[in-house]
Amino acid sequence: MGSERLLYTELFLDSIDYVESGRKGEISDNRKLISDYRPDYYPILEKQLRNPNTGVRKETVLLLTRLKERKAIDRIREMRMSDNDIVSGACLAYLNAIGEDDDTIPKLLEIMRHDSGTAFKDAARKLASIARDSDIPEIREIYGGVGEELKGRVAEVLRAIISRYPELKPKSYLILSDPVYPNEEKFRAFLDKSIVYIDIRYADNYSRESSISLEMYNKIASAFRKIQARLYNEKANLRYYSEDTKKMFRDAEDLLSWGIEDLTSKDVIGADNEKDTHHCPSCGGKMYNTLTGWRCSECGLKE
Repeated sequence: MGSERLLYTELFLDSIDYVESGRKGEISDNRKLISDYRPDYYPILEKQLRNPNTGVRKETVLLLTRLKERKAIDRIREMRMSDNDIVSGACLAYLNAIGEDDDTIPKLLEIMRHDSGTAFKDAARKLASIARDSDIPEIREIYGGVGEELKGRVAEVLRAIISRYPELKPKSYLILSDPVYPNEEKFRAFLDKSIVYIDIRYADNYSRESSISLEMYNKIASAFRKIQARLYNEKANLRYYSEDTKKMFRDAEDLLSWGIEDLTSKDVIGADNEKDTHHCPSCGGKMYNTLTGWRCSECGLKE
């Protein structure tokens, strides 16, 4: 367990002890529990939604309300119906707060679609604190249609969403990549080159090998990432393209999926000498960045 996570856990457990001894607000009003919270700490809090102490359950729900933590919504909906009146009231406050955010999000997006001044910046700032992973497609449409200054504001919104949904981190380079305007001719040329690269150049030279040098791995991974980003950014444009282009797109997606799986299955020679500061939480070995996340050069752990 990381030192920051451990410190947060200890602080939370101390706050629980205070609440159990009768001191109200030691969880829900604790500024450190609010300011130091990270989305991956949610399991620490989630366990206390089942605490036998009514005060602890209530204050944990109120803390989750202040944190705008959406991962708790299904559990708190259940508690709203099944728990006692004290906890049920806190659950209602949480659900109302989340509901207000859900009502606010479309209004903020509308402002950002039609304004380019202070109102845009204010809306982006508010949106960063409440936007959901399901809002990413609409936010990326705005992202692709604004200039560099406002693009930075929208990027901050996307990064905030990624920070709240750690499972999105491996796709962050896709989410933050630039959307592409429809151009079927150029896209078909790109698809043709990509299919040749994966199906011929990569397949003929490397698919039968069980190992690969770190230098070559990085070059191929970089090429795969570029293909992956272009496919990701063109998906919304497919409605403008012909059936032949759509078929080429599907063929490229299938080939890329195979290529990524094949590449990440290989032993990477020289990965243990890569200079980085990312170390395996299991064995302490050096980790290197792959298309699907970090991988340990010693024990093979992926994260």
